[in-house]
Amino acid sequence: MTSLTDIEETGESTSPGMRAKMRMLAQMAEALEDEAAGLYRRAAGYEEEEFLLEHEIEERQTEINRLSLKLGALRADRDTLLAKITSLNDEATALREEVYCNEEARALAAIERADDLQMPPGQSVMEATAESAASRTVYFRRVELTDVSR
Repeated sequence: MTSLTDIEETGESTSPGMRAKMRMLAQMAEALEDEAAGLYRRAAGYEEEEFLLEHEIEERQTEINRLSLKLGALRADRDTLLAKITSLNDEATALREEVYCNEEARALAAIERADDLQMPPGQSVMEATAESAASRTVYFRRVELTDVSR
């Protein structure tokens, strides 16, 4: 198709119908260009929104990485505490076994001493053993307070 200006330059006479058609085509082309410009602005808006979303994703990814590191540190601390709890429980068990063994050894020693005791008439072995063990404590020693202010 030839444009309106091309026809006018060649000097050809055009009918009014043809001229109206050409003007209408020119207006349609202008409308399409306006629509394209609007779509271009819309595409530019999408690019800006895309940039903002990518920036937000980067910020959130940074936050996610920070929280992941914090989570790893908390898990490591928890594992350390669990290991310490296990160690303390093992130590408590060992102490209980030592106490049990020492009590058993003391009980056997008390029984042996009871055999060596001269029991007064009418007193049983258990009563004699209880009297000899009453003067001492098994778990804690008694402490007498002294005045240290002098």
